[in-house]
Amino acid sequence: MNATKSTSVLVAAIVATLATAGPGFAAEPTSPNTPNTTTEPVAPPAKKPGALTIPHHIIGSVVSVNSRAQMFTVRGADGATVTLTADPAVAPQLRSLKKGERVKVTYKNSQGQQVATKVTPG
Repeated sequence: MNATKSTSVLVAAIVATLATAGPGFAAEPTSPNTPNTTTEPVAPPAKKPGALTIPHHIIGSVVSVNSRAQMFTVRGADGATVTLTADPAVAPQLRSLKKGERVKVTYKNSQGQQVATKVTPG
């Protein structure tokens, strides 16, 4: 076989390989958490946790209070801060919380937020 014919066969093989593999490389990658909108149904939003959700506690000092947004931040003894959203039953207490005040907060994790269910002087 001469060199020109060998080169032509090699080029043809490469083109054929790229033609069959090319569409796979061009496809848009999807992650397991991102539904493919053309074929996969979208999952419904997560349900609010029930009454059996495990309660968490933090004892520390109030760092900030935003009564309008119904949120407050507490710094624990280890220095970590937790930003909490007030449960409707706790929201009225936010008006009386003061920066620096020691509190014990019971909260639950609900749809990616920490929701305070009880605030007592700590």
